[in-house]
Amino acid sequence: MYKELILECSKDIKWTRIQSPATIAEIQKAENIVGYTFPDELRELLSELNGDSYLILSTDQIKENCLLNREYLKECYEDIDCHIFFAGNGCGDYYCYNVTDNGKADTSAIYIWEHETNETHFVATSIKELIIRYYNSEI
Repeated sequence: MYKELILECSKDIKWTRIQSPATIAEIQKAENIVGYTFPDELRELLSELNGDSYLILSTDQIKENCLLNREYLKECYEDIDCHIFFAGNGCGDYYCYNVTDNGKADTSAIYIWEHETNETHFVATSIKELIIRYYNSEI
């Protein structure tokens, strides 16, 4: 589903490159580093394609992003580890799930996290909606 959707939405974007699916072990390793279980739709996406080299981050990019953000931004943005970043806009901002006080991802919304202000803003109710809105230049 996600692969076909991205291919359709990105047909005029030459930089999009669908990556091979992530293994369960790769997804679990990323979850361990991030510190949270990924929502089912994110696990499904990564099981279908491990990033698209444009919008969706691979499991390796998710891990690297998490570690770098926590190392370099934790001092400035105390709550930086309360997000599961899984996609980016290429300008330093990331699409994410917010993690609630009980340690679970809020799956009712996807947000954009703005790196300059540490603010999050609602952008979509699902990964499918995020992909469609992003590739149609709506967000």
